[in-house]
Amino acid sequence: MSVSSWEPDPTGRHQYRWWDGEQWTDQVADDGIQSVDPVSASETNLSHEMVSPVSQPSSPMPGELGDQFTPDSPDPFLMLSSRGKRFGGFILEILLIPVTLIVGWLIWALIVYSRGQTPAKHVLGMRVVRIADQRAASFGLMALRELVLKIVPSMFLLGLLWDVINGIALLVDDRHQALWDKMLKTVVIDDPDDIFKPVPRPRHPLGG
Repeated sequence: MSVSSWEPDPTGRHQYRWWDGEQWTDQVADDGIQSVDPVSASETNLSHEMVSPVSQPSSPMPGELGDQFTPDSPDPFLMLSSRGKRFGGFILEILLIPVTLIVGWLIWALIVYSRGQTPAKHVLGMRVVRIADQRAASFGLMALRELVLKIVPSMFLLGLLWDVINGIALLVDDRHQALWDKMLKTVVIDDPDDIFKPVPRPRHPLGG
């Protein structure tokens, strides 16, 4: 009995294509990055056994890279963090900064920003996801979100008002978005199993 797995793409257009146990699907991957490429009726019926192991590309398969998207990936909008957890994360963030003597928090933040997380979100199993492509927010987007739109305004007199306005927006929004989420087109989800953890890029040896 055949099982579902990533296999060398029999069409030759990509490195890997997802075999669902019965036929080839439109899920493909190149260098660990997954995308969609529909197969024709004739390609769908290509024999699974005809794929030779010798033809496998040298690049790691999506599963070997901890690929964050599989054909069965859940909808992030069904994983939205609750409003209460969002407020709890905000309070935890404030507490972690002095507890880690600020420097520890900064180092921690620099590590987890690239995963779409802050130190508090890392502890609580939460993640910031971009709505456009449903992937974890990048380091740059997290830095803009957390430092420029959240921490820096709090240093000024109107910072408290800014936080209150964002809190109200979070309470009334259907997607539990604060204003900085709306500005950057992001949502915050519960991701304790790291389903949406970013895929590490494979390293190619120099001169290879």
